[in-house]
Amino acid sequence: MKTNPDIEAEFQVATEATERGLYPAAFNAPEVEVYSFDAQSLKFLAVNAAGLEANGTSQREIIRKTLMDSFDQVPKFRLRPVLSWIKRRSSRTVVLRTSRQHARLGRQKLRVVVQYLHSSKPSFMVFVYDITRYDEAKAAADKAVTYLSTAIESLPDGFVLYDKDDRLVVCNERYKDIYFASAPAMVPGATFEDVLRYGLENYQFDDAIGREEDWIAERLEAHLTANTTVEQPLSDGTWLRIVERPTKDGGRVGLRTDITEIKQQQEKLLQSARTDQLTATLNRRGLSEDLAALTETIVKGERIAVLHIDLDKFKSINDAQGHSAGDYVLRHCARILGNLDLDRKSVARVGGDEFIVTMVTDQSDASVLGVALRVVRSLSHPVSFRDRLCNFGASIGIAFYEHDQEAPVEDTLIGADIALNQAKRAGSGVCRIFEDSMRKDTLGLIDMAQQIRIGLEKGQFEPFFQPQVDVATGRICGFESLIRWRHPDMGLVPAFKFLSVADWAGLMDDIDHVVMDRSCHAAAQIKSWGMKDMAVSINMSMGQLREPSMLDRFMRYTKRYGIAPTDLRIELLESILLDERTTVITDNVRRLVECGIDVELDDFGTGHAAIATLRKFQVSRIKIDRSLIQDIDTDQELQVITGAIIALADRLGISPLAEGIETPQEQQKLLELGCSVAQGYLHAKPMPLVQLRAWITAHLSQNEDAASAQMPVSE
Repeated sequence: MKTNPDIEAEFQVATEATERGLYPAAFNAPEVEVYSFDAQSLKFLAVNAAGLEANGTSQREIIRKTLMDSFDQVPKFRLRPVLSWIKRRSSRTVVLRTSRQHARLGRQKLRVVVQYLHSSKPSFMVFVYDITRYDEAKAAADKAVTYLSTAIESLPDGFVLYDKDDRLVVCNERYKDIYFASAPAMVPGATFEDVLRYGLENYQFDDAIGREEDWIAERLEAHLTANTTVEQPLSDGTWLRIVERPTKDGGRVGLRTDITEIKQQQEKLLQSARTDQLTATLNRRGLSEDLAALTETIVKGERIAVLHIDLDKFKSINDAQGHSAGDYVLRHCARILGNLDLDRKSVARVGGDEFIVTMVTDQSDASVLGVALRVVRSLSHPVSFRDRLCNFGASIGIAFYEHDQEAPVEDTLIGADIALNQAKRAGSGVCRIFEDSMRKDTLGLIDMAQQIRIGLEKGQFEPFFQPQVDVATGRICGFESLIRWRHPDMGLVPAFKFLSVADWAGLMDDIDHVVMDRSCHAAAQIKSWGMKDMAVSINMSMGQLREPSMLDRFMRYTKRYGIAPTDLRIELLESILLDERTTVITDNVRRLVECGIDVELDDFGTGHAAIATLRKFQVSRIKIDRSLIQDIDTDQELQVITGAIIALADRLGISPLAEGIETPQEQQKLLELGCSVAQGYLHAKPMPLVQLRAWITAHLSQNEDAASAQMPVSE
């Protein structure tokens, strides 16, 4: 029977391998060429499939050959000495690197492991590994590492990598540039804590000064958490955003981004949110933040003084010279307040023309009041703007935040505001220190303001009319409209008791509407009674006079009731002509006069109006104030002053009217001085419209000449 020579060869190889104690399992590795040969004859004993394929032969053919026959690229004179050397080595294994030209795979790089097996039949095992791809992969990896290193160095941010033991593996130059003071410590193997401490020793971190160990602990905790984003300031003013993430092997990779510009922009935005843009002082938010911080710094014996400053007559500057002038004045005042030499001072603009100055002091109330008075003097000097003087002043309310005060500092701000209101009610240039009683007064003001609102809604306000008569002829010259409040509990309330509160509460516009509407209605009624040359005088508020559309509004009322502008007079306070000479006011008065409305100057003698001003405003009548009338029959000085006023008015062609006459003796003396037109309780008290017709009838019946001059009243 014939046998297959290949099978016989395989059997022979297996038998030989078993006898020699070779490793059958090694022959099965498809990626490794395995050769075994006899140590003496160098004849092949066995070759695995990978070896056969590499040599293009079969097992039957190769076992007929020796090592010399197969590897002719190896010099034969070197082969035996090398094998003998391997036998003598204690490990009896060597690793060689070589190369060959493969018929199919081309040029190969090989790793050859030769092992000597000592037994009754000594032999060699040779393992040949194709490391061509490995070297290519290694080269590719090296190239990738180079690219990665280049990329890391090209990053605009600092890059750092720590291993699982928190030791530095690599960082780029940008990282070292950022932490320039810590850079010498940044060597491979240095721990994160080592680098931190080196930076501390070289003043890298200002925010750690005085709390170094706590700072180290906080940074280590954030670092070891490794999944954090924090912001860090450096001593050179740089701000960093630190982003750290864990790696799969337990290390940490981090980026350091320079966010200094972002921080600066944020700071600018924060400052903008805290700062008044016009004056560069703090705004309300900035003031609140500063005060909150300041309360934490004062010690026993110290307190915070809050000065709430309101500029007097400021609105007239805006009206007369425009908002550019007003803005200039505000910046001027801010500079004055900013230059005050006060301890731990803050300056804030908290309203259109209001400032708050805070300071820390250990001085008495009187000393702080002295500071406030100096501020008033500093803010009361006229300022030139475009060759025109801006006259203004200041009123100040003062309150204190005490060191051990339980109430919040906001209460102190409220107290200063309350004190300011008290100061403004007392006049211009006044300073007041807050007292608890003021709070009660302010609560009373708030309550009255609320009642005024309710009263306006319910129609509780109405004008009363006080007659004006020519005593020499008995003729009725007109009526002054005087607002009254029919309060359900307080009864009939005169104007002086509520107008200042209404003005404080912003309700004057509503009251002005009532006065104007009801006065025009009254003028229409009086005309319907047949009265000739009769006019109703209306007191104009500052709010009305400042309103650019005042004349249009005025004319709407006259058209509503079908009366002529000449059926009305306007009364202006003397102080308006001196202190409020604004473009809007002067234009409004001029336009009213052009419409035929007479201008009366009320309370003459209590202010400082110049004669030129009387002519400029075309005043047709002055009303001599009650203070110059009372007891004039016995007071020689009053007679001289009042007589001079009457004579001056006569020379200027201005009619005088004496108001507040209460006795026949006062009336007689005024007649002697040349003033016959009168208004006062001697002749009639203010009365509602429903009573006015009866009074007119009674008065004219007593004065027949006047009755014939003024059309008789018909039923």
